[in-house]
Amino acid sequence: MISTFFKTMKRNRIKYRGFMVFWLISSGIFSVAIVLQTQMRGSLGEAAYYGQPNTILRLLILLTIISVVRAINAFFRTYYRMRFSANAGYNLRANFVKYFSRISFTTFEKAGSGESLSIFQTDLRWARDFIGAQGWELVEDTVYLVAIFAFMFMVSPFLTFVLIGIIPVLAGMQMLSSIPIQKRQRVMSEERANFNAVVNDSLQNISTIAAYSLEDVLEERYLAAYDKFFAAFKQFFLTMLPLLSFGFVAACIPLAVINVLAARRVLNGDMSLADFIAFTAMALMTVEWVATLAERFSGVQIGMANTKRLLGSTSEELEDVGFANDERRANDGGAISFNNLSFKYNDDAPLAVDSVTFSIKPGTRIAFVGGSGSGKSTLLKLLLGLYEPTSGEISVSGKNIAGLPKHSLRNIFAYVPQDSFLFPESIGQNITLESIITDMPRLEKAAQDAGILEFVNSLPNKWDDVLQEASENVSGGQRQRIAIARAFYKNAPVILFDEATSALDPTTEAAILESFDKAAKGKTVIMVAHRPAAIAACDQIIVMENGKICGIGTHDELIESNTVYKNLYENRKEVAYE
Repeated sequence: MISTFFKTMKRNRIKYRGFMVFWLISSGIFSVAIVLQTQMRGSLGEAAYYGQPNTILRLLILLTIISVVRAINAFFRTYYRMRFSANAGYNLRANFVKYFSRISFTTFEKAGSGESLSIFQTDLRWARDFIGAQGWELVEDTVYLVAIFAFMFMVSPFLTFVLIGIIPVLAGMQMLSSIPIQKRQRVMSEERANFNAVVNDSLQNISTIAAYSLEDVLEERYLAAYDKFFAAFKQFFLTMLPLLSFGFVAACIPLAVINVLAARRVLNGDMSLADFIAFTAMALMTVEWVATLAERFSGVQIGMANTKRLLGSTSEELEDVGFANDERRANDGGAISFNNLSFKYNDDAPLAVDSVTFSIKPGTRIAFVGGSGSGKSTLLKLLLGLYEPTSGEISVSGKNIAGLPKHSLRNIFAYVPQDSFLFPESIGQNITLESIITDMPRLEKAAQDAGILEFVNSLPNKWDDVLQEASENVSGGQRQRIAIARAFYKNAPVILFDEATSALDPTTEAAILESFDKAAKGKTVIMVAHRPAAIAACDQIIVMENGKICGIGTHDELIESNTVYKNLYENRKEVAYE
């Protein structure tokens, strides 16, 4: 637990030493104040029994002073603990976002959106409580118990040793019986992640669900996932319930023993009435602490389990992101070479790309064509560094991209996927990817080349018109044209099109391709395409089949010599792409 605590502090750069010193001092003040107040209440009871008004007045004044000190101490304790917890929570979330924005694409795909959402919603909250509250409460409890036992030992070493001998046995039994909690918590977190994935997927595809009347299917999936989560939660609850009940029942045993033994010492004249009142009151405090130990320990177990899960999920090696002017960057617009490149998505899968070798000269236009699953889109993702090759290499300007920082590599590409994502921000911000637009002429030119300028000018707020979540207030074609404008605005030396015009009608596609010829002049263009208008205009066409290259040439050359290409071209099929 201690190692998990400090490992979390270190990884998330949370400053805690100053707060630790303050918390130890304030916990000491808190504990000593409680001991003194309890002792004085014993003396107050004795003074009241024997009728000593002056002693009662003096004790009441002292109790008032101690209460004021406790109140001041409590104010600063609450303030600084809340501030520390808030700062710790901020660091945890900031580090989580920083991490997940820099992990490899493959790692994120394996984790899934549901897992990430579960970590963000649940694990981060429990981790914040673990390092911002629960850990410090254990420190406070330790100081508190040391102060109480020190006073009790001064009053009666024998009774103190009796209590000390009983409590660890009960505490140990509770702790051992609470070990399954961590396992139940881990299972519950996993089922929550699966449930979150169903909810997340459903929200992202609500229009498809409505269009195909899949409400019953959604309800079935939702309930099936929730049933599993609820079953895991029930097992977790049923594990905790006996533990909590056991704690309260077991706490009565040491209290009864101490009260009987202490009463006998008073009757024998070995203990004063004041000490009896104070001692039994502190014994009650100790027993109450033991009674809540199960609940405290289970909370710590839950917090630690979620913190370990958070640490495990953020332990993957981050990508070498680098920066825009990194000395290791590829030369802009250089030749691109695929050298005996192979790739498969996992060890058990077949090769998605198999021994691919070819080169692309700067300033040329290349089209990848082939059926579904032939490896076209995978090649683009490999070129972007989203996947690491299984064997072989890709080089840009003679440099292996495996040794380039991802930021520097991706700076030379403008990428337009088949289904582009737009942020719920203004149209201008979606194209420039800037919070403040700094180059309006460049923005307008990019929009003009993408065929979206006229649409933007027709909007009430023009560039400031905000897109709704999932871009519901624009059509699919308009959404894609905005994404194409984004690529033009970036003005990168290499443009990657992955079926970028598939959502457009032939007339709009032709207009964009005509504008594209001007916008992409002097740039390298690599596209995945199947429409004749996009393919035929390319300088070179690479035909893919089952992850391999089965033909390279111009449109006219391939029509004459390549059966796969000829069939694809002449049939003009609308096919699915990976």
